[in-house]
Amino acid sequence: MKKLFVVGALLAACGGGGKNVRPSGEVTTPEWVTQGTGAFALEAGKQLHGVGSASAPDAKSRRQAADAAAQQQLAGGIEEVAKSLTKMSESPQGDSVATMTRKAAAQVAAIRDHWVTPDGQEQSLDVLELGAFKHALQSVDGDEKLKREMVSNAEKAFDSLIRQ
Repeated sequence: MKKLFVVGALLAACGGGGKNVRPSGEVTTPEWVTQGTGAFALEAGKQLHGVGSASAPDAKSRRQAADAAAQQQLAGGIEEVAKSLTKMSESPQGDSVATMTRKAAAQVAAIRDHWVTPDGQEQSLDVLELGAFKHALQSVDGDEKLKREMVSNAEKAFDSLIRQ
């Protein structure tokens, strides 16, 4: 009995990759699917989302393709953050800003959820949280003054991308 409870709790915590079902039996689309890719100010904090979609007959291939698509979508948002941080920078080291942005994001961005539509299309959510990004910036290799500047400007960079 304990094993079943633990397995059930793990599946619930991971999202299970299943469908959201209301008590009425109606399938509901998760909010992140309808919001799509972009920057958001959520209750949990400011985040960049990359949402990818894929279909394939084999569940493993479908999930891998959806994850890759979500990562590619998030990479576009990360590049926009890098451009924004470069513009705000007092340093002429624009290449360093972009490199440090990518490295910090790679450390903390993660696939957070999956959802399969009733017709078999897999949706994947890749997330970069502002707080984790700022923390990761402090640990990447690079000029300390530039890193401090980037950390202080990171919120403004995210804000410039948030949909109004």
